[in-house]
Amino acid sequence: MIIEIEGIDGIGKTMQCRLLKKWFEERSEESIIVKDLESTQLGRQIKALFTTDEPRTKEVELFGFLCCKAHLFSEIIGPSVSKGVHVICDRGVGSLLSYFEVLGFEAGFLKNVLAAVLPEQFTAVTVLIEGDINEALRRNLAKPTHSKFDNMGFEFFEKQQEVYRRLARTGNWIVVDGNESTERVHTSVTAKIVHL
Repeated sequence: MIIEIEGIDGIGKTMQCRLLKKWFEERSEESIIVKDLESTQLGRQIKALFTTDEPRTKEVELFGFLCCKAHLFSEIIGPSVSKGVHVICDRGVGSLLSYFEVLGFEAGFLKNVLAAVLPEQFTAVTVLIEGDINEALRRNLAKPTHSKFDNMGFEFFEKQQEVYRRLARTGNWIVVDGNESTERVHTSVTAKIVHL
């Protein structure tokens, strides 16, 4: 199973990924956590370029992210799923779609280019963590280091959250309240996943 944990920066995705991995381990089910820009050498190299203040076009960023996503699927996600390993994605397709739509790309174009790089049989369970944007911004500021993605600001995150909501409605995603305690969010996530 592929499980994508979605939501704006600072909403608690990484924590929920860790808790979900632990939950699978307690059930004696193997799982891994992946991130587009961190789980492969290529992803880390592209992240190093994208987290600088060096100017670049949104098109360069889009195709860099697509390259990372295609590589992650071919090198890690596909082989892991074929071995029966659950893959927990700390961000997924929705993050790419929402981020680049807010930057100005048309939704239809983004879905088409994404379809070109993902395997035809790709299906994932997607969990959207929704919550207070101001709290997410506060958490981002508390991080020891910040990237440009952490510092997008209230207006950007508000627009991104609206795109997430639309994707959740049209994609039959699981939506959980990120304003709840970490443990309650985890309980909500696992209560849905256990029946899949």
